[in-house]
Amino acid sequence: MLDPLDDDLEARLPIIWLWDCMLVPLQGELSDGQAARLTQDVLDGIRQRGCEGLIIEVSGLWLVDSHLCASLADIARAARLMGTRTMLSGLRPEVALTLLAMDISFTGFETALNLEQALEALGIRRAHESQSSARPTADFLEDALHHE
Repeated sequence: MLDPLDDDLEARLPIIWLWDCMLVPLQGELSDGQAARLTQDVLDGIRQRGCEGLIIEVSGLWLVDSHLCASLADIARAARLMGTRTMLSGLRPEVALTLLAMDISFTGFETALNLEQALEALGIRRAHESQSSARPTADFLEDALHHE
């Protein structure tokens, strides 16, 4: 029998690579199947490409239930075990309260108010702010995000 996750194109969520960092922007509502696929895709990506930083951007999520909270925490902890620094950005107040109510362990990941702060925490800064840095900058990303 075929795995339903393999045939469901909608289960695939975008993963964006920024040099040695992975950005996973989440939007809408995620099913349990999508959360399972996300976990697999992110961890496979870390294993295959290596990854110094992972940003899971959640400001576009409509609903964060207990299963998704647990999945996000599992991804963050597993990524950390694999040597990847993990940032969760864009938490709305109700999502933060859900995480607290579920008693989710915050070990293994950091939080940032927004994507820009998460990128900066991982060392990706605007060109004029990091002229001496050897790391590439993300002016084009900032422009693209602000002009959507």
